[in-house]
Amino acid sequence: MNIHDKALLVQLNISTWSARKFDAEVTKAIEETYYANNSGRYNKILIATEHMAKIHKIVSAARKYHYENTLPWLDNGGRLLPTTNYFDYVMAMEVFSNKFFREVRKFITAYPDYVQEAQKRLNGMFCSDDYPPEYQLGEKFKMQIQKSPIPDDYRVKLNEDEIQSIREDYQQQLQELTRAANLELWQRLQKVLDHMLEKLSDADAKFKNSLVDNVSKICDLVPRLNISSDDQLRDIVDEVRQRLAGLAPASLRNNPELRTQAAQETQRIMAKLKHYMPAA
Repeated sequence: MNIHDKALLVQLNISTWSARKFDAEVTKAIEETYYANNSGRYNKILIATEHMAKIHKIVSAARKYHYENTLPWLDNGGRLLPTTNYFDYVMAMEVFSNKFFREVRKFITAYPDYVQEAQKRLNGMFCSDDYPPEYQLGEKFKMQIQKSPIPDDYRVKLNEDEIQSIREDYQQQLQELTRAANLELWQRLQKVLDHMLEKLSDADAKFKNSLVDNVSKICDLVPRLNISSDDQLRDIVDEVRQRLAGLAPASLRNNPELRTQAAQETQRIMAKLKHYMPAA
């Protein structure tokens, strides 16, 4: 398999204004009050947290989607995006980006009012120098996706033996990284099924509709991320889709016999999954 034709590397870079500021004077005053030394650092909340809550919620959702829809690769933050999931990923991240900057614009528009509110809330701790001017605030919010091909060649000034050695090491690294990415897909599927089996096996356990929804979602996602074209993984996902993803949560709650059957079916598929699952 030529991994370079099947995937690219993506890195999600997000930054926001922390809206917090270390206050040395307040820290000193607290230590003097409690006769303490090197006890901590007092950071003021410059803007009430609820005013940035929507921005932070979008950031969390974007990061979650990014990690769910990509696979682990190198340790530098770049992750593997299979081409089969490229358009879904790009469109979803564009939606996140639009929502993010829309909320940032709203925040900047209301920023002067938030500063006035902070002046009353912080009282004697308020310092106007802690607050960046409005025209600089937009620079503190960024959401970018960097895309790059997987490196495929080395053009360095070394002798041919060294270059060949580097290439061989790199090919081995590619194989190991690809195996690790494939293993994570198996583990994701296993985690969802483990949770389903746990809930269905306990007659008294309560569960939300998401118990089945998550099974359906993983069945949709795994084929798009199956970078190794793992036939066994594909077959098990197809079986999970046919046997479990279409179950009605309400029926599982109200029909003990159906719940028991579903638990047994889940256990059977889990046994097959563990048999074919690659070694860690």
